[in-house]
Amino acid sequence: MDKTVDNRKIRKTMGEFKVVVLAGTAGTGKSTIAGELMYEFKDTYPDLKFIEGDDLHPPANVEKMTRGIPLNDDDRWDWLKKVAVESTKAAAGTNEHLSIVACSSLKKKYRDLIRHTCPESEFHFIFLYASKIEVLKRLKTRKGHFMKADMMESQFRDLELPNVKEEPDCDIVPLDSKTFYQIEKDVIRVVKRKVLEVA
Repeated sequence: MDKTVDNRKIRKTMGEFKVVVLAGTAGTGKSTIAGELMYEFKDTYPDLKFIEGDDLHPPANVEKMTRGIPLNDDDRWDWLKKVAVESTKAAAGTNEHLSIVACSSLKKKYRDLIRHTCPESEFHFIFLYASKIEVLKRLKTRKGHFMKADMMESQFRDLELPNVKEEPDCDIVPLDSKTFYQIEKDVIRVVKRKVLEVA
């Protein structure tokens, strides 16, 4: 089923809830950056919630990835819907109506599905982008995650970095040749400017 829509007419809407989606391939530090955002905004938004998208995969998906089998579109549809629903529920449970979720959101049609599953939420996708060489380097040092280094080829095949003119609710933060501190500051800057609308 083709879930792609034309996003050239997307306009900033006053969604009832706001969800920051940290997107990108495995190995780009989505969950780590989410933790830094939670710390950065803990005083201003004390009940801010974070959803780890990987935790929402059904057992069948986890089993496939554990065996080194890449997921296909059919594996992902229900998972993406759950990501949209759970992150919206998390935002609804806070005074600020704001949440953060880590979700790869690799293809445009995946992002479209998230948007249209919960139209009451204003999703903003922040893509953490690193080269394949950099990601493989990062993955080799990770333990306890089901994504194997040899599965990265499929992730980069699926990756459709957004054209921000066509998807104005997306931003890309390059990671290569940057310190973690620089990356963190870049992401915080995007969240403040595009999501929270503060300087």
